[in-house]
Amino acid sequence: MTPPDPPSTAERLIRGRRAVRAYRPDPVPDTVITAIFDLAAAAPSNGNTQPWSVDVVSAGARERLGEALVRAAEEGKQTPDFPVRPYTGVAAERCAAAGALMYGALGVARGDHAGRRRAFLAGLRFYGAPHVALLSLPADADERMAADLGIYAQTLMLAMTAYGVASCPQGVLGLFADAVRSVLGPTTDKLLFGVSFGYAEPKAMRAMPVVPRVPLAETTRFHR
Repeated sequence: MTPPDPPSTAERLIRGRRAVRAYRPDPVPDTVITAIFDLAAAAPSNGNTQPWSVDVVSAGARERLGEALVRAAEEGKQTPDFPVRPYTGVAAERCAAAGALMYGALGVARGDHAGRRRAFLAGLRFYGAPHVALLSLPADADERMAADLGIYAQTLMLAMTAYGVASCPQGVLGLFADAVRSVLGPTTDKLLFGVSFGYAEPKAMRAMPVVPRVPLAETTRFHR
């Protein structure tokens, strides 16, 4: 098969997807949201188990959720459903480099603790996005199901990109599972992370840095 000449549709979607942290307030139409999540449901999973559970939060519920998350953070009430361990080695180095780039773009210096706190709380308010999807797994979820949820999330964000909708995956939302349940109601599902989404604010989008990826040789080996 002859591959299409770049930029192909896949090239544009994959490289065009960005973690957007500034949004217009106008909501995505319900018909578009339904189409996006229907498309994302085509994601593959081990044994077709489709273990993901998704709560899409908008309007008043989104406002109440943001308030609950900020309140939990200010009270120091982190309640993750999954263990949170600090990165080490090369993962820690890459994370620190990405953080420095992003904070630098926001004008927040390394020692600016107040600025970093404001940025952290802005994330708990979904960076102004009018919608957020909370992604969960069954109570008995194992590593395979977590992998399936990651595949689903990437499919979801690419579907959003295809529909002209911006997104930002946010692991921080998984730190406050009890706060989420206080708004959305009790469940036996375990929250892993969330994806904020909406229409990007153009000026902020242009100012966003492109977080670089490591050379392919650092992560990928070819065997023949």
